[in-house]
Amino acid sequence: MGRFTFAAGNVRKIAALPLYAFGRVAAGVVPRRRDLWAFGSGVGVGEGALALLEHVRAHDASAHVVWLARNQRDIADARALGIPAALRYSWQGFRLTLRARVLVVTHGFGDVNRFATRRAFVVNVWHGIPFKRLRIDSPEAMRVPIIGRLPFVGRWVRRAFGRSGRGISLFATASPLSAARIRSAFALTPRQAVVTGDPRDDVLLAGSAEARERTARSRISVALGEPRALSARIVMYAPTWRDGRAHPAVPSADEWAELDALLERTDSLLLIRSHPLGRGDFAAGVAASSRVLQLGAELQPDITPVLPAVDTLITDYSSIAFDFALTGGAILFLAPDVAEYVGRRGAYEPYADFSGGREVASWVSLLPVLGAVLTDSSARTPFVEHAAWLADRYHAFHDGRATERLYELIGRRLAGEVDAMPPAPPSIAASVPLRVDAVRVAPAGTGFALAVEGSLGAATPETVLLRGTRAVLPGTVEVADGRWLARIPLEVEVWGAAPTPPRSGEYALTLMNAGCHPLELDTAAALPPARRYGAAFRVAVSAARGAITVELSAPLADAEVGAVNQRRLYAAYRANTAPLEKAVFFESYFGNNVSCNPLGIDRALAASHPEVIRYWSVADASVPVPDGAIRVIDGSAEWWRARATSRLLVVNDWLRKRWRKRPGQTVLQTWHGTPLKKLALDKSGLRPRARLAARAESSRWDVLLAQNPFSADVFRSAYAFRGPIWDEGYPRNDVVARNEVGPSIRTRLGIDADATVVLYAPTWRDDRPGAVDHLDVAAFARRLGPGFVTLIRGHSRTLQPGASVTAPGVIDVTGYPEISELYLAADILITDYSSVMFDFSVTGKPIFFYVPDFEHYRDQTRGFTFDLFPVAPGPVTTSLTELADAVADASPAAVTHATRYAEWRARFNPQDDGHAGERVVERIFDEGLL
Repeated sequence: MGRFTFAAGNVRKIAALPLYAFGRVAAGVVPRRRDLWAFGSGVGVGEGALALLEHVRAHDASAHVVWLARNQRDIADARALGIPAALRYSWQGFRLTLRARVLVVTHGFGDVNRFATRRAFVVNVWHGIPFKRLRIDSPEAMRVPIIGRLPFVGRWVRRAFGRSGRGISLFATASPLSAARIRSAFALTPRQAVVTGDPRDDVLLAGSAEARERTARSRISVALGEPRALSARIVMYAPTWRDGRAHPAVPSADEWAELDALLERTDSLLLIRSHPLGRGDFAAGVAASSRVLQLGAELQPDITPVLPAVDTLITDYSSIAFDFALTGGAILFLAPDVAEYVGRRGAYEPYADFSGGREVASWVSLLPVLGAVLTDSSARTPFVEHAAWLADRYHAFHDGRATERLYELIGRRLAGEVDAMPPAPPSIAASVPLRVDAVRVAPAGTGFALAVEGSLGAATPETVLLRGTRAVLPGTVEVADGRWLARIPLEVEVWGAAPTPPRSGEYALTLMNAGCHPLELDTAAALPPARRYGAAFRVAVSAARGAITVELSAPLADAEVGAVNQRRLYAAYRANTAPLEKAVFFESYFGNNVSCNPLGIDRALAASHPEVIRYWSVADASVPVPDGAIRVIDGSAEWWRARATSRLLVVNDWLRKRWRKRPGQTVLQTWHGTPLKKLALDKSGLRPRARLAARAESSRWDVLLAQNPFSADVFRSAYAFRGPIWDEGYPRNDVVARNEVGPSIRTRLGIDADATVVLYAPTWRDDRPGAVDHLDVAAFARRLGPGFVTLIRGHSRTLQPGASVTAPGVIDVTGYPEISELYLAADILITDYSSVMFDFSVTGKPIFFYVPDFEHYRDQTRGFTFDLFPVAPGPVTTSLTELADAVADASPAAVTHATRYAEWRARFNPQDDGHAGERVVERIFDEGLL
């Protein structure tokens, strides 16, 4: 089971279509027994299915119950409780499923015999309140390998999941918020997904707290054979699974040692509860400490009954947080891969709402927090309060009678009471939606603002935000006469620059109460139509599942939006015969910013030839362009026209969209760095399609710019490029060589003049494109201590999917437009395999290498163009402690690596002298390209 993935599961469903057909026919002729109930669960004998079974046995003497088991272990567990059992995927399991009138499952139809469920009364008591998106709400859950790329396969799988929801008669949920998410994920009606409370959580609420804890401790002690569980403080680490991927937060040997010391000091036990489908090896912790114990599903299939014994829970994205919140304990969130995980799987709300905004990225950062929570009541309080808020928001009932309500509702439905519904949940302020009456976009000053208004109810909004991945837009809330009005200016002011429209993307509207907790919204409001607002952006507002989302996009006209219009504009582009202009069409990193070598050339061109027209291709209006340049929004009619009529195109990455070169046009490919990692055709295992794409792309280029002779040789090999290569140095480093703007950049970033600035700039990972998490910069900054400021700069490819890092002593500069300026602001560089190592060496300042995944990156991800270690111009480290100690006193490293540094600069920076841009512009004119 540990290797299960959504993709593999979907393939098995497709392969089993004949069995579904057979079961459908059988269900049409075999009558169901009115007294037979069949139960099953994906984790074994437990969960809400067991709670409901016990209730049925206690309250209906005529009922016959049976447990449909995964394996012989489940059969033994069921029979130990006096429950008849059979293997679900045996002939007996098929017949029992086919005959039972009521089927009760926790994970889906596969908990019983999925081929015999038709015409049964199916009750789903799901195995948790959803934070991460489920089923048809999650693209990850819809994946089918290989054939999934065929359009009809994806549509069929989605429709199949939607149709399967019709087979669910009753779906028990914990709260109105949970019910909305379940209805969306399973395509259910309000009559199907009802709020009864969660039966599996009754064990957390029934009886006295002392009795619950005593019983839970006894369960743990028996399961582990550990008498200390009866009295010691218990901490549990329960991460979720990652669809077949390995768990990224297994402690290192040093971290296990620190954990052992902390557990000993606080007389605590740490229970590791890996997800039943997870892949994480925690055996080293068990070997390192007698206080670290693994409480796997093989020892305790159902984890909920032991939660009352747990003092503090550590988790990431698991629904166990919602269950544990009912116990009154503290919850700590360890999220090492939040941007990647949420970006791939999807989430129903911002992670900061789920975690309370106090999550950490590594055990190094978690251990001090855990120590404080276990020993200091004031430090513990915020974590307990957030857990209490989760309990109120996600559990409508706190009476331990969810099973009773569900059983009564099943009885009324089976009796044919058409209008039978559960009793209304009590009014809890956190769960009563805030009414939104209208949403509109209106002029405000020189730009626009989002205005949202509604009527007051059980909760009063105090704060409003529009929250995106890289920007948070604050607003104001006015309350008067029973109504509220929120206004959020749709502009951002970053790095001391003039306000601009926000970057394109989805922004979640968040209204918070006085306790800074988000309020659920009643989204039955009048929403504005999707349209363009001046030259700023297009706005589309949507509402679903108690949330309002604002999507900002490039300010394209109605006649420019969509595939049909883009095809029309492309046809006009191909047919354009207008004379070529004495103009340059610049684009950097696909229009996401104005930077790199194109900007260096632009500066030199503007200084020496101001008469030349300079177009800058940008993704949207959030990207400012240089003085005197003309902004052209990607995909606009003007963008297509400028691309067709400019004599010279200067780009630093692949040309996007379809390209038709006209006679007299030239493409100057500047690229974006000297490559340590292998590129394009040089990468091992490159598929034929990717190989053809690389060759097709390089055929578009007329001239290639290289930083040094080494790069020129690599480019010729990697792209099979046979055209001229200009070895003139990199124009983007002209500002670095001249050292023109360092102090002003520090001022713009808000850094004290006497601080030591460390720039951490890793490359991206092909297998984890949204992640910048190999170094826990929060822990790193804390270890460095006062007097240091750490700048984290993600690769350009992580700009969109990633989330900004916020921590004391850390500034996330991933969105800063020009990295060359950051070199001047920094005193020290830390990198791994990024080409920043070749540019930063122009400064002569210390460079450190942090490469914890060196062998994996070399052998499985990319590979290298040369052996870095023997020639590296600075120390190479693999642990945070080693790196922090070296950076704290950089002087010895500078002396030790002085010779290597000089040799490095001679090899890679021979022409980075501050005049590369001038040489390139001069050569452009000498060769008649303009």
